[in-house]
Amino acid sequence: MKIAVTGASGLVGGQVVRAALADGHEVTAIVRSTGSAQLRGLDIRQVRAGLMDRRRMGKALQGVEGLVHCAAVYAFGSDRAAEVERVNAEGTRAVIEAAAAAGVGRVVVTSSSVTCGSSQTPSARDESARLGPEPTSTYFASKVAQEQAALAAGETSGIPVVLALPTVVLGGPFGRLAPSNAIVLRYLLDATRSTYPGGCNAVDVRDVARGHLLLLERGEAGQRYLLGGQDLTWRMLHTLVAELAGLPGPYVDVPAPVAWVASAAAEGWAKLTGGTPLSTREEALTVGRYYWYSSARAVRLGYQPRPARDAVAASLAWLVISEHVPRFVREGLRLTPEVRAARPLIPSILSQPIEPADVEFRG
Repeated sequence: MKIAVTGASGLVGGQVVRAALADGHEVTAIVRSTGSAQLRGLDIRQVRAGLMDRRRMGKALQGVEGLVHCAAVYAFGSDRAAEVERVNAEGTRAVIEAAAAAGVGRVVVTSSSVTCGSSQTPSARDESARLGPEPTSTYFASKVAQEQAALAAGETSGIPVVLALPTVVLGGPFGRLAPSNAIVLRYLLDATRSTYPGGCNAVDVRDVARGHLLLLERGEAGQRYLLGGQDLTWRMLHTLVAELAGLPGPYVDVPAPVAWVASAAAEGWAKLTGGTPLSTREEALTVGRYYWYSSARAVRLGYQPRPARDAVAASLAWLVISEHVPRFVREGLRLTPEVRAARPLIPSILSQPIEPADVEFRG
């Protein structure tokens, strides 16, 4: 099948590209800018196009049979709120309309499990649940708006749209530190080895990528499919990180108000230094709640996620070789063989000519 992937240089999009190639599909990677290490050396067609650039997007989608729309802004904090709202909803609508005009047969849109809301007790939610009157963020609201825009555009344009709802996606490779992998990083950098009440559902990005292709092939139009892994309390997740990285803890459970104050301090320090905060007040609002989900609907189609331990090991494997882990922290880690085996050796070209700044080129 001829498949196009928007956001192909991102964490999920890049793995969708790799999974599609492994299955023998012909892949067009649609990116905002070229030169991503995520795509280097892959036998793909790359096209540079903005989500709302109808001319370039239409050209990129000519001859494509299936589209996986992964492009989105995954960020917390007021500094990027306007961008999050615009790209995630309006950008999705524009892409689906361009896909319909180009004759694409089917679209899978990457949404988020947060659109199913969260619980005050440790119970799993399914696709029938919705984000309710609970602490939320601009990002969460934007994903709800994205789902509504995607389904409306699909119905108006006459193109089948399926919604993929990943949970907390861990792993690599990655060019930018997403808030999901930052969860693991925060524990590596936290000298207090603290944890929090509540929990999340952790999943390996490779399983999420496979899930997207499964939905492209078998998903029911107009339906939402949770693509999760394993439900964990934050203590369970941080215990996995500690075991796999050879670190102590976790120790004390930090209550939500303390987490909020710490996040406010992190945001303030980031503004002073010009950096990016590892946590935000919006994220701190989720402390104490359970973001647990059931992927039974996707499992019935053949979805098979691996254990959370594997996902955490994969996240650590990529983090420890990244610029995000300072040398003094890296030297204090005692990684298990699982972590060392979690990052596959990927051959790369040591030097290659720079591609001209054109709309289209071969990767």
